[in-house]
Amino acid sequence: MELTAVIKGVLRSNICYFATASEDGRPNVVPIGLVEPISDSEVLLVDVLFDKTRKNLEQNPQVALAVTDMNKLQAYQLKGKAQIITSGELFDKALLIFREKSVKRNEKMAQRLEQTEDLQLKARCQQMIASYKELKPKAAIVITISEIYPTM
Repeated sequence: MELTAVIKGVLRSNICYFATASEDGRPNVVPIGLVEPISDSEVLLVDVLFDKTRKNLEQNPQVALAVTDMNKLQAYQLKGKAQIITSGELFDKALLIFREKSVKRNEKMAQRLEQTEDLQLKARCQQMIASYKELKPKAAIVITISEIYPTM
């Protein structure tokens, strides 16, 4: 299966939902924004807060990734096999993606902070900006895509 330029764009610019399952089939789905297609058949995810997801990947590498772009009315489900990478070129690429997207994310949070009058939202934005500075990627997850389905 080939990731087209359209699918790559949808993956890069939207929150994706990453599904894993434990060895005994217990599902787990998490939202993730640190997603980057790295070839026509591979997608790199950055593991920053994976806990149950990471345990599942260690037990069962079969995964799915779902993404929807409501502005373009495009949605896809991708299935494949994941590999955990903790050093080397692809891990370095994950660090770079994390840094680049962190800057953009914090800029958006700062804009929301300035634009809102909602005190709870202001507090949440400040908390997210501060907490993101503490985070560090633990691994790069590379998914080799074997199936792609349009879902919209």
